[in-house]
Amino acid sequence: MSHLVIAVSLFAPTLALSAFLVWRSIPIGKQLGIVNTPTDRGTRTRPTPRIGGVPVLMAFLVGVIGSFSLDVVRFPGELERLALLCTGAVLITLFMLADDHSSMPARTKLVIQMSIAALMVLPRLRGSVHGISIDQFNLPVAGQVSIPVAVAVPLTILWFVGMMNTVNWADGIDGLAGSLTLVAAAVLFLHTFFWPRGNPQFTISILPLVLAAALIGFLPFNWHPSRIMLGDSGSNMLGLLIAGIAIIGGAKLATALLVLGLPLLDAMFVAGKRFLTGAPVAQADMSHLHHRLLRRGWTQSQVVAVISGVSLGFGLLALILPNREAKLMALAVLAGLLLLTVGQLRSDLRFPRAGKTR
Repeated sequence: MSHLVIAVSLFAPTLALSAFLVWRSIPIGKQLGIVNTPTDRGTRTRPTPRIGGVPVLMAFLVGVIGSFSLDVVRFPGELERLALLCTGAVLITLFMLADDHSSMPARTKLVIQMSIAALMVLPRLRGSVHGISIDQFNLPVAGQVSIPVAVAVPLTILWFVGMMNTVNWADGIDGLAGSLTLVAAAVLFLHTFFWPRGNPQFTISILPLVLAAALIGFLPFNWHPSRIMLGDSGSNMLGLLIAGIAIIGGAKLATALLVLGLPLLDAMFVAGKRFLTGAPVAQADMSHLHHRLLRRGWTQSQVVAVISGVSLGFGLLALILPNREAKLMALAVLAGLLLLTVGQLRSDLRFPRAGKTR
């Protein structure tokens, strides 16, 4: 069976299953009372179930499990890493469902994020090569640099927590977090299915493939005006999966950084602004780029299309740029673009605050 046939055989059923599960989850979320109220950050006008991450995760897991029934050759240690990644995704979804139902303190959520990230990295502390950790990195001058375990473990935990919060903070308007993660999954699929040239990583490409399929099944229900939301459980789960896939896929960190560079830099800018002004870093506000664009008269669909389009553009650059120096230059351009945009929107620095942490 060819790789293309295997890919289609996994993609289509995962998409269909996701759409069905999301559709069935809408009334369940309302019955359980896990909903966003219309006052949450002023971007939604009706109660909306916030359990969309659960059916997306279920479809993803079924897709991954289904791949074992097909002619897929696994590399050494892959099973252990897959088990760690899927376990982490299930745990973060379950714990953050409690936050979706009854808000947790920001510090509690941070401890949960760090603990689950540590669980996935833990085997490296015991000398195992199968833990999910950043063991090497490409630097512009030094080339590929091996990272000692004492540095790799905290660096990887920071990477997981950073990506979870980046996607979570992007989930402020309908369709944005899901669209950004879909773009990241699509680019990571292309990077592993077709590259490196002559040595594609097909078995790794299955992960972003089934994640993309699950998101495509979800997004029609999440487009404005949304019928269901990811919730903290879903956005944290997506951030964790993208962070883990980027590591398992042969350290595709630069690719993930370029794809999600805009929301990541926006999150860093907002967190830094809150810190400098003495506000709690996790306090909800309306200072994110997508909120500022909404206040300038953009529709939610326009904001999602433009931000996702920028992410897709830089993701494609990550695939075609010839070397790591060029990728770092593209990331610097992206940072400059964000700073220029924020500078143009600086008149929107004052805003009302509302309940949930983001």
